[in-house]
Amino acid sequence: MNAAKPSGNGRRWGTPVRVVALQAAVTVVVAALALAWSVDEAKSAFLGGLVAFLPNAYFAWAASRAGRGGQDAAQEAVVEGGKFLGRWLVKMGLMVALLVVAVAVFKVGSLGFLIGLIGALMAPLAAPFGWLSGSAGGGRQPQD
Repeated sequence: MNAAKPSGNGRRWGTPVRVVALQAAVTVVVAALALAWSVDEAKSAFLGGLVAFLPNAYFAWAASRAGRGGQDAAQEAVVEGGKFLGRWLVKMGLMVALLVVAVAVFKVGSLGFLIGLIGALMAPLAAPFGWLSGSAGGGRQPQD
């Protein structure tokens, strides 16, 4: 498995950042394509992508900050599981809040918004095809 390696400051980066970057790229591409339709739909598509992108960016950032305490493996698993659940709940709350803001405040166009949202949410499905692995060889890394 291609695990994220910690950087010098103990943070783990890798696939989560690639997923978020792919979501951002898909958001920009979908919004650019929607410009052929109308400027309002392009803005709606961009906002739809942001609704998916921003919570995942938070989640990737929060997950990379996972620290290592002096706990044994069982305690560490429980603590990390609780932190994961908390981060996930914040991510879902942020997504719901952004959906409400996008619909209520920005009066988004429904079709462009849905296409941007679905496009960004489906971007991580590229992972099984090796597109997020960071290697040109199809995503498989030799095991140590």
